[in-house]
Amino acid sequence: MNYFLSSLFIFVLAGCATAPVRSDAPAIQLPDNWTAQTAAGGSCTGWLDDLQAPELESLVLEAQQHNADLQRVTALLGQSLAEARIAGADLMPSANLGLDAARQKISTFGPTSTGGVIFDNYHLGPSLSWEIDLWGRLRDLSSAALARTEVSQAELQAARLSLAAQVAKAWFNLLEARQQVTEADRTAAAYRSNATTLEARFQRGLSPALDLRRTRTLTANAEADLATRHSALDAARRNLEALLGRYPAAALRTETALPQLPDPIPAGLPADLIQRRPDLIAAERRLAAADQELRARQKDRLPKISLTASGGTSSQEFSQLLNGDFSVWSLAGNLGQPIFQGGRIRANIDRSASIREQALAAYRNAALQALLEVETTLAAEAYLKLEYTQLQTAAAEANATERQAWQHYRQGTLEFLQLLDSQRSAASARARLIRVNNALLQNRIDLYLALGGDFRSDPAASDRL
Repeated sequence: MNYFLSSLFIFVLAGCATAPVRSDAPAIQLPDNWTAQTAAGGSCTGWLDDLQAPELESLVLEAQQHNADLQRVTALLGQSLAEARIAGADLMPSANLGLDAARQKISTFGPTSTGGVIFDNYHLGPSLSWEIDLWGRLRDLSSAALARTEVSQAELQAARLSLAAQVAKAWFNLLEARQQVTEADRTAAAYRSNATTLEARFQRGLSPALDLRRTRTLTANAEADLATRHSALDAARRNLEALLGRYPAAALRTETALPQLPDPIPAGLPADLIQRRPDLIAAERRLAAADQELRARQKDRLPKISLTASGGTSSQEFSQLLNGDFSVWSLAGNLGQPIFQGGRIRANIDRSASIREQALAAYRNAALQALLEVETTLAAEAYLKLEYTQLQTAAAEANATERQAWQHYRQGTLEFLQLLDSQRSAASARARLIRVNNALLQNRIDLYLALGGDFRSDPAASDRL
């Protein structure tokens, strides 16, 4: 949903109030470059295109439109916009149209008894009140409300990025689960074939009972592993469907295999992260709002000037309220200086100061966590790449060993248990390779999210969803 027009209306309504200026960056000693190995400079926007997965892109867009949690965050932005309008309205005069009626009984007039005369009085007309914001207290409160609106906007953007990342990771988990089922089914089928062969050989007295029992054990374990893999696939389907806003019926099907890791992405500079990540933008805006709130509370000690005006008609007869001959008006000004409030003003100042210190600490902590996430994912990618390369070699060698083991077994130069061991090693290597491929992709998604890059090449397109 696009909130541009609503935001523009708020700024107009707020009069002279504007969003507070950007707060200083947290006092963190930032290096010139990331300590983990990475490419230099650039942007990480449009990472869905890097993955080259049209099916994933359509799923991400579906989730952006139907995910319930994202709809909740969108509604919070609507609430924040309304609250900013309320705060901005305090800068404007307040006008009301009222109809008043009163009845009064007078028993005496001076020393003379009236015998209990009853008077009716009716008044119809507008009234106007306005607090003149001489010291800028109301403008500070309105400015704080605008900052909180910017917090909600940043949180909505963070929620969009997080949802896109969750969908991508859930999709990769689904692809891995499907590939693991295929691999487990292949392994179970091989063990079933081995068991059938050994059963026949045992019946003819060509194989010992030990080999047969060993094969039956491995076959049962392979069947159990296949059931576990099917369970994981079922859970992966339902989890992704829930993220998409669908009923989790495990009906989602895909034949796509896990893609290879895209080329390295430019991570930019540590200092750029403070300006780019939505959660850090939100943390800074909270601090700015707390600053404005504190300024407003400090100005509560200053005099307040209010103007009130009213007009209309006043008559003892209701039928004469619209008669101009009975018109009345009044204009009044009020200057009030707080003297004793039971410590309320001082307590409000202290409370706002404490909230401001909390916001400052939260801002610094959020920045440190963001930097930690980037450094950790950058380092993890290097280690995972090394692991994946070695596993590719291990899987290739294990597959070759399995093929040679079959040849030697058929020639009678290899024990059957050695053949089973080579099969088990090859199956384990292939399954681990699939898992690490997914881990690489999962870590890359974490890196995209840590860097705060938008999942669309055109970030404005996300706002129009």
